[in-house]
Amino acid sequence: MLHIVGEDTLLRQTIKRLDGFHPSVNIWIVTVKSLAEDIRFHLQPLEKDAEKVHFIIEPFGKNTALAIGLAALILNKISPNSIMVVMPSDHSIKSIKQFQEKLQGAIQVAEQGYLATFGIKPNRPETAYGYIQSGPLFKNSNNEIFHVEKFLEKPDLKTAEAFIQQGNFYWNSGIFVWKASKILKEIENHLPSLYRGLKKIDELNDLRNETFKDLYSSFENISIDHGVMEKSRDVLVIPSNFGWCDLGNWMALGDALDRDERGNILQGNLIDIGSANSTVIASDRVIATIGLKDMVVIDTPDATLVSSKEKVQEVRKVVEALK
Repeated sequence: MLHIVGEDTLLRQTIKRLDGFHPSVNIWIVTVKSLAEDIRFHLQPLEKDAEKVHFIIEPFGKNTALAIGLAALILNKISPNSIMVVMPSDHSIKSIKQFQEKLQGAIQVAEQGYLATFGIKPNRPETAYGYIQSGPLFKNSNNEIFHVEKFLEKPDLKTAEAFIQQGNFYWNSGIFVWKASKILKEIENHLPSLYRGLKKIDELNDLRNETFKDLYSSFENISIDHGVMEKSRDVLVIPSNFGWCDLGNWMALGDALDRDERGNILQGNLIDIGSANSTVIASDRVIATIGLKDMVVIDTPDATLVSSKEKVQEVRKVVEALK
């Protein structure tokens, strides 16, 4: 629900990304109970479309394999042949037209029983993203679609530079397209304990009771990438260049926001003197920065982050300490 780039918030941009592509009645949001009502209110500016959005409520967040599995379970009951397009709400995409063109190709291969994802063509040796290595060309498509050789974790700089030179490595976008029935089958094959839990959920008449919450707390905390995508033999990657940026990390803002002549990203109520290659985002109170170099400063009403760019990915360690 943050307004960071573009003319609207990230969540509303994610929904608008599908304008004209399919009926808005087919939009489902997976979120936790504590945020659902805020999101309903937040979507009201979308007017009539907001009334058509459906919610899938988790009792609490527990990584993407479970969230996606729960959504697939519900959608598969409604329509066994339904195609799921899984889109995180913290992404920025500049070219909606190109995105929808690539999405159409992904849907075509998903209808054939494959798991499709978009691989973003890298323009630099980025260490904040995971990578996908492409393999042989997918023979049943006229588009540039490849079988996936392997998924790789976030690399160090030297490894990322080698990926760029090799040419068949792409940033893992985290956007997926597949049949609901297909991803459930893959979860059954690769995450059998999670699948058994989903079957138990399927037998419940009410997903608001304590039994559902107890089941959820017992599930493994694992991402869909680690749990399924890295293991499946039916994964295809579609190389893409539609201006994608994952705003889940502060370093990525450089792809989405304009820099000044000294390489800075400066937003909000601030005064800067002589800084270079730094990101400073202020909120209500004045933030003053002097002579920073390769730094990140993010001020919010309840906390302030100050970090070197090199170490900013370790912010999750701070979050864990706060918990």
